[in-house]
Amino acid sequence: MSEKLIVQHVMQYIDCMRVGVTPLILGISLWLGQPLRVVAQTPHSGCYIEAEDGAVYDLGLLCVVPDESTVEPTLQTGDVQVTLRWNTSDDLDLIVIDPAGDIVDFGSPTSPSGGQLDVDANGFCQTQNFSPVENIFWPMGAAPDGQYVAYVTLAIPCSLESLASTDVTAANNAYASLTVPYTLTILNQGETTTYEGFSRPETFGADYSFQVGPATSDEPILEQPQDSLELPNFGLPAL
Repeated sequence: MSEKLIVQHVMQYIDCMRVGVTPLILGISLWLGQPLRVVAQTPHSGCYIEAEDGAVYDLGLLCVVPDESTVEPTLQTGDVQVTLRWNTSDDLDLIVIDPAGDIVDFGSPTSPSGGQLDVDANGFCQTQNFSPVENIFWPMGAAPDGQYVAYVTLAIPCSLESLASTDVTAANNAYASLTVPYTLTILNQGETTTYEGFSRPETFGADYSFQVGPATSDEPILEQPQDSLELPNFGLPAL
């Protein structure tokens, strides 16, 4: 096995964030019996060391920089936390209606009862996150008692944007059958429930209701929210 392959093999077992680059380079230098110098160490050009004889050793496995588009943001929590996750570039929207009938979503990120949308993803296709997450929460002690209802809607088929620019007919056919799987997690006063679902165009799909505090007979019946926003469809004809 060549020295370069040995170095790459060893580095597969090293955590760059905890060990650091300098101790590894020193160790490899002593092992090879000749001084080494770092010639590049940036997220774009990689990480390399060069021996006096001109041999270059790739330390790319050691200097991997996490892709921010796949790193989940810090999510706030409280008495109530509703979290939506999916794995496409499409723009899904999380909607939660509180007991007073007020909506929390990307169009109304806060409610009088204290609900907040603190994380939105792939909004209007301006980002291309393939591990998107949306999160709505009520801080500790702020969630009013009553019935809550959560919905998931497919707002914009961002994954069809490229196809629509070249073949509208094919994009329209794909739009008609588009199905985006998702996971919805509801934390209600310390108890967590997880649901698996599918979001399709022009529908709110399933409703996920949950009760905070004791139920009363005079609570209003919560209706599905009406989406009156005019969202871009990349020129796709109406179904």
